[in-house]
Amino acid sequence: MQDFKKLRVWSLAHELALDVIEALPPRTARRVPGLRNQAIRAATSVAANIAEGCGSATRPEFLQCVEIATASLNELEGELILAHDARVITDASHKRLQARLEMVRRMLIALMRTLQRHIAEDTQRQKCRRSSPDGDPSEAPIVEPAPTEHSTR
Repeated sequence: MQDFKKLRVWSLAHELALDVIEALPPRTARRVPGLRNQAIRAATSVAANIAEGCGSATRPEFLQCVEIATASLNELEGELILAHDARVITDASHKRLQARLEMVRRMLIALMRTLQRHIAEDTQRQKCRRSSPDGDPSEAPIVEPAPTEHSTR
């Protein structure tokens, strides 16, 4: 468990949600019924799922929440494209929101990869402990994955 407010990706997702609320005023968004509410729901879901994941008991649970946050971000992107194409938001507003969305996406992908790597390492350690001589986990060798050409360690 960790404090979600300390994660930069949560802060950016929260700011993105506030920007979406501001960019889609109720009067202008009436052109496409439900668009404003759906875009705001998708935007707030990104930050909410990151926060929920930080309260998870396990890394796989945290990863699942980050994956859901990414899916909500994809939904938001679709809503913003529709808002732009329906002339609910300006080109400048769409570009600004899209740039922030892309930054959040890159950070979520990096967080997913980090969690996936840690989960794989945890699984490897558990396997080594189970296969240790005499079943004594303290004697299990810690096996590091072999570095590859493309490894960034």
